[in-house]
Amino acid sequence: MSTLLPWDNRKIDGEEAHKLLKEKVLELTLPPNRKTKKEIADLTNRSISKVYSVQKELVIDGKLEKSDTGHIVKSQNERMVKTYEDISKTEFAQIPSVKRWVESMKRSNIQYLSFYVVNFWKICKTLDVNPNAFLQDIYEVEPLVDEFVKLFREGKTFYIKDVKKARDPAKLSQSNPAHYIEAIRSFIKRNGKQIPDGSLLVESNKSNVYANIRLSDRERIIGIKFFQRISQSLLNLFVIQHELGLRMDTLFKFKPMFERKITKIEGRTCEYYKAYVMEKKQNMQYEKLIISPQAKEIVKNLKSGQKIHSYTNIRKGKEEYNQKLRELFAYIGRISANPIQQEQYEQNSEQYYLVTNPSHSIRHSCVHWLMRITGERAETVSNLFWEKPDTLKVYAKQSLDSILMQGICDLCNPPDEKDPNYRRFCTIRHAVLYYNLSKDDREKLQDERFKVNTNKQEQIEII
Repeated sequence: MSTLLPWDNRKIDGEEAHKLLKEKVLELTLPPNRKTKKEIADLTNRSISKVYSVQKELVIDGKLEKSDTGHIVKSQNERMVKTYEDISKTEFAQIPSVKRWVESMKRSNIQYLSFYVVNFWKICKTLDVNPNAFLQDIYEVEPLVDEFVKLFREGKTFYIKDVKKARDPAKLSQSNPAHYIEAIRSFIKRNGKQIPDGSLLVESNKSNVYANIRLSDRERIIGIKFFQRISQSLLNLFVIQHELGLRMDTLFKFKPMFERKITKIEGRTCEYYKAYVMEKKQNMQYEKLIISPQAKEIVKNLKSGQKIHSYTNIRKGKEEYNQKLRELFAYIGRISANPIQQEQYEQNSEQYYLVTNPSHSIRHSCVHWLMRITGERAETVSNLFWEKPDTLKVYAKQSLDSILMQGICDLCNPPDEKDPNYRRFCTIRHAVLYYNLSKDDREKLQDERFKVNTNKQEQIEII
């Protein structure tokens, strides 16, 4: 008879059980154990994805740390201030500029407040400077940041443990300290200082790979059919996330108000929906369009002001959604179905990202879809997601193929040979029109357009 693990005991409150599980995962991750995620999964009777999810919680709690490549660091340093709560009891937290910064983030409900504070504390410890050093003139601040980046890439940052032993120096030199620089930017801006355009920026080394991650239109339809066989909640999550490109937290927590709209496009009545979404990470509200037939059908059956799923335990809902996305990616041949092989994918590969960030992969895919149906208009798509268009480069890098396809429109200027995997449009209006037409109407309209284009060509040749 197998021994009942404490966190599997139904007599224990759910939160207490999860706390016990977290403690065990922490113990098995750190020395002297240093277990792999698969070993921890076997010892705790949990899936590998569940173990990774718990480890990410422990990172947020300050009890574990990720390396700059995304690996969980399996060591603990005596110098480490383990949690944000510990830092809040130090003299560092009592410095007026730090207090002002933290209070400002609290008022704005910044989700990653503790993450920012811990990272900024590490920066100040690494450079041995007072936080106010970063409130000087930008020309005084930039050398400090440059020095931190240099130390970071040399593995000398405070509480980056045994980095030289754990990592190839060549890879270490290419590490991206963007999450630390973002903490500096936050501290400066929330203390009322301006940051000139182009200052305190660090390019991501991973964007070239991850920015190309997407589903084809054909794979998206396969995904819809895949989730239809599982549950309505998962179907709603998949379709709405791919339509709106929401982050995972927003997807599970938002209670949208959908607004049905009717417009005339080239004499035809077209239907679409609008939704307003508050992205907590950016603390901004974005206006979103719902135009695909599958998404409109789901919206018609949702109740405004209510969540789009039936999960009462959000954590479990996220875990299940991520796991089913991995199964979808395996089903369409993008990754292996074998969890052991999934663990072996190299970082900075597409497969690694699909395994470790399945839901964020759908956000990337949404951005690619929107680029295709807006005639590759980057500024139009950026307005739906970010304050600055530059962020789009991280999410949807334009490939040579997409550049060559500019001007192609499946409605008014179809290619000689149609791509069975993708639909493209010259403007969002033609995408809305196309999605509102029946198959027969699409073919009829395309025939009319072809005749018009042929006549124009003949006239040019005659002249």
